[in-house]
Amino acid sequence: MIRFRIIVGMIMLGLTQPLIAQNTTLSETLTHRIKIHDVKLHSDYELHPVKGMLLIARRGMPDPRFRQTVILLAAHDQGGSLGLIINRASTATLGKLLPEVSELDKQGHQVFFGGPVDIERLKFLVRNDNEPEDAIHIMENLYISGSQRTLKEMLEKGKTQKEFRIYLGYAGWGPNQLAGELDRDDWHLRKAKMEDVFNTSPDTMWEKLIDIYDPKGQLVDLRWPEEVLLNDITL
Repeated sequence: MIRFRIIVGMIMLGLTQPLIAQNTTLSETLTHRIKIHDVKLHSDYELHPVKGMLLIARRGMPDPRFRQTVILLAAHDQGGSLGLIINRASTATLGKLLPEVSELDKQGHQVFFGGPVDIERLKFLVRNDNEPEDAIHIMENLYISGSQRTLKEMLEKGKTQKEFRIYLGYAGWGPNQLAGELDRDDWHLRKAKMEDVFNTSPDTMWEKLIDIYDPKGQLVDLRWPEEVLLNDITL
């Protein structure tokens, strides 16, 4: 029977102990279904989806609508989930989409693509000391709204894109739908930070985040059939 002495690249992973005990049989090794992203390399390991979390599309995301996306979860409960794609800027401006507020929009706000659901409606993320009317709290002093009153109020205050972002459409999931996608490993979860939400380089945001979870050139990603996992391989 073959026995494997497994030595994980300690320097690359930044670990002080081997990932798997030395002299482990192949069946014991495979039963672990080793994947590099299962290692506790960061504090976000085994997080659960709640509002204020980021969903980072895995390399090879099967749904083309969400490939290379970063989504901020704004709501999550038994009834489903709602989020906004925060890394897809468009060339459209608010004034072009809503001419009636163009005079208020002194900043010339860029509109982002928030997701494929309800794409004829706008939603906004706003960073504000006090909760705006018709807004829902997400985290810290960050709120989401779709209210025209809130929109006009933020424009009148002269909020810049460092505090106020506008999205066309949103991403939505029915009951247990997001849980199924997480079980399928479609997404990485990460606690959102304000600098993520109001990132000044959204076009490169996914690449920087995905390298934390799925570094290019990862070597260990064994996904074997059950019959292989149950037996040692012998020569």
